[in-house]
Amino acid sequence: MLFKLKQKTSPQDTAQFSGNIALLLAAVLVLVSFSLFSSILTWILLLVACGAVIRGAIYYNHYKHLPSIRTLNLLALLSILGLIYSALSAGLLFGMVNLLILACALKLMQMRSQKDVYQLVISLLFLIGCGFIFNQSIGFSLFYGLMCMTLLLSLACYHAPSNTMRKQLKTISLLSLQALPIGVLMFLVLPQLSPLWHTPKAKGAQTGLSEQITPGDIAALSQSSELAFRATFEDTPPKARQRYWRAIVMEDFDGKTWKVHPYRQKVREYQLETKQQFEPKLTGPFFNYEVIAEPTYQPWLFALDIAVPANTQSSRNIMQSSDFLLFNRQPVVSKYQYAVRSYPEALASQTLTKTDKQINLGLPEKDNKRTRVWVNNLRAQHQENDKFIEAILSHFTENPFVYTLRPDVMLVDPVDRFLFDNQAGFCSHYASALAYALRLGGIPARIVTGYQGGELIENTGKSPYLSIYQYDAHAWVETWGDNSGWQRIDPTAIVSPDRIEFGLQQAMQEEGSFLADSPFALARLANIAWLNNIRLFLADIDYNWSRWVLGFNSDKQRDLFKSILGKLTPDRLSILGVGIVFSIALLLSLFFLPHWLQNRLATTQRLYLKALNALENAGTQRATWQGPSAFSQQISERYPHKVSVPFSQLTQYYLRLTYQNKQDPKTTVLTTKQCHRMMRRHLALLKTELSKHKA
Repeated sequence: MLFKLKQKTSPQDTAQFSGNIALLLAAVLVLVSFSLFSSILTWILLLVACGAVIRGAIYYNHYKHLPSIRTLNLLALLSILGLIYSALSAGLLFGMVNLLILACALKLMQMRSQKDVYQLVISLLFLIGCGFIFNQSIGFSLFYGLMCMTLLLSLACYHAPSNTMRKQLKTISLLSLQALPIGVLMFLVLPQLSPLWHTPKAKGAQTGLSEQITPGDIAALSQSSELAFRATFEDTPPKARQRYWRAIVMEDFDGKTWKVHPYRQKVREYQLETKQQFEPKLTGPFFNYEVIAEPTYQPWLFALDIAVPANTQSSRNIMQSSDFLLFNRQPVVSKYQYAVRSYPEALASQTLTKTDKQINLGLPEKDNKRTRVWVNNLRAQHQENDKFIEAILSHFTENPFVYTLRPDVMLVDPVDRFLFDNQAGFCSHYASALAYALRLGGIPARIVTGYQGGELIENTGKSPYLSIYQYDAHAWVETWGDNSGWQRIDPTAIVSPDRIEFGLQQAMQEEGSFLADSPFALARLANIAWLNNIRLFLADIDYNWSRWVLGFNSDKQRDLFKSILGKLTPDRLSILGVGIVFSIALLLSLFFLPHWLQNRLATTQRLYLKALNALENAGTQRATWQGPSAFSQQISERYPHKVSVPFSQLTQYYLRLTYQNKQDPKTTVLTTKQCHRMMRRHLALLKTELSKHKA
């Protein structure tokens, strides 16, 4: 067989085979690199494309020579300098992933030997692993699995070039299916460790909400149908008007833009350094639920008021700030699942410190003069805070205010122009104007941004869950009352109650501006039944993948062990460990035992080889060029009949089985064993006699 393979693989075939391998590896590198498009420098992607073009040109004989080693070394040096310059402010992981892709691109251009092939395959496998850091959806998981299969296919083609592609694909698929049960078992039982590194990289506007807001910002965000997070409730979810998902509190206002106050940022930094938790007063009923947040590349998390971590796993990584929002110790760079408990009535039970009061009464020195005059007049008429707040809110009902996703740009005195001229805006316009007016009246107030509402999905026999999208982004006001504590006031609910009760799509139905910038978004086509069913089906698949696979943490692993063992004791855990090892050994034996049985030698062949070893130990070795019949003739000439006759008979049986493919009956096998024993016994006696003679 080896001789035939060597004859079939000509130099031209080898060159063609090498080109096939290079094209497969180039395709994997290009596809995986572009799947990380948002995290990879553009010029590195261009290098990847250049490497693939060079390999393609060589494969199709448009170019015959690879770049020289000197050229590649110079290119590597310049690229590393450029990478160091570009990645200084982007974070360690960002730089390392870019460096890995750069190395793969250069190795693709250099690949000449077997060692280069192995190095590139290993680097690409590691790069695929890095891809899971940034993309963990079921679609990307299937894509990266396909890329791994392609790498295995390239190795199979490299080591067995004579096999057809169909046979290679069948072999790789079979091996992957055999490895799948062991992979699933290891996923379930291996310890769920925390991430080995974290990424401080931010992605700006692509993350959704930001830590500052100018009226009109959220209106632009509402044109996105991307998923923000999902929440699964143990019991009945809250009603639509109660679904205010808190994310960021903004208390610093300069007349145009609201920002997170610098004091809050310093307090959070101090909390992270000292690992001190702020503990709000928790009163009243509560909701238990789990949140699966999409990557935001920011530390803050989403939750209903007022939320605290619900289990030990979440409490180790989640902090509570003094403005009652949750934030993670590290930015959320991939899908993140956490369990929380919310107390909707607890906001009114909190206290107001002198610092809080000072921060939430801060005002810019100038700008918006008409609003100042208007508020001063209202305050003179209404000394009681409740009456004063009612007078401000009545301004929105007594005048023709419009809730719109297409507000005019108001660059100068935005509050004045909104309240008295345009009288049309989005939630951030109403919240900004109300909070500013309340502060002018001496009432502490601040803006909270987050999300409001969510699409409720009720599955039969399963816990209901809410899908909250970017177009659910919202802003509202929190104001302080000496007798009532912190209270939420949402002016949007006064101007457009449909937005709170039924969602943005219903509120914008007449205007027709819902997802106007995304005409092909499935959410925009929800009125078409079959398209909406497809959308919900895909959303349900993604939800279950995120919850049961990506969200499989140490707590869920512990619950799984408890469901199997009951009480977790050292003895039971030891039994479980032994059972797991036995299961893996059983699976491996099922994989390899058929191959071992298939390749096992027949009894006649095995005994013939043992006879050859015995003769070799006696001083007669069969030459590599010598056939079985010729060697049997040599034994007949050199050894007595008691040795040569049994070996000759054993040789005949061996030739008939090996070359004529005639299976031996049981009687022949017994005769073969007798011949082998007779030959070995007389050969041993002969060796003993020779030893005595020499002595």
